[in-house]
Amino acid sequence: MVGISEISKSVAKKTNTTQKVARNVIKTFLDTVIMESDRGSKINLAGFGIFERRTQMARKARNPQTKKIIDVPSKKKFVFRASSKIKYKK
Repeated sequence: MVGISEISKSVAKKTNTTQKVARNVIKTFLDTVIMESDRGSKINLAGFGIFERRTQMARKARNPQTKKIIDVPSKKKFVFRASSKIKYKK
């Protein structure tokens, strides 16, 4: 698995900047994506994909231990849909 540290090293090299600056830019970008999705916006990064918040409806589920039916409340989910350019890349 690759984390922000590894990505920031690569970005810093490619942009001829420091790793600290690259890490701050990446974190700011991710925070902005989350903030905009929380406000109800879809974030479309052409050639990469779409980030958005979706509401998962309330539903009934079964507790596997007790076999009892329980109510699961609705909740907001963070969703990413990959662009076909990266989804089917060989």
